[in-house]
Amino acid sequence: MREKLVYEYLCKNHLGKANLIKNKDLRKIFSVNSDKTMRKIIQNIREDKQYPKLIGSVSGISGGFYICTTKEEVEETINNTKHRANQMFRTTKIMEWKSKLGGILWKKKQKEI
Repeated sequence: MREKLVYEYLCKNHLGKANLIKNKDLRKIFSVNSDKTMRKIIQNIREDKQYPKLIGSVSGISGGFYICTTKEEVEETINNTKHRANQMFRTTKIMEWKSKLGGILWKKKQKEI
């Protein structure tokens, strides 16, 4: 339910990157207590086919959310998401490698006991 309200509000009031709204201001309007909860609402909107317009975001102190209105904004949003996904994938590969290394060390310690 909140997703629909947030989406409609962004579509009416925050078209284009130049008109973004800060996360804290959006949270205040919809009485959302945490940054994490608002990001989850945005994620739900992005993943739901009933909301056809893309929500762009800018991170950092001057960042916020907006409805993409140009090809460049759409491409930037998609590329930023791909970049974050690639970083997470890389991190999981490193974690898997470390866990295997840790498993070898763990087996050696077990034998010593």
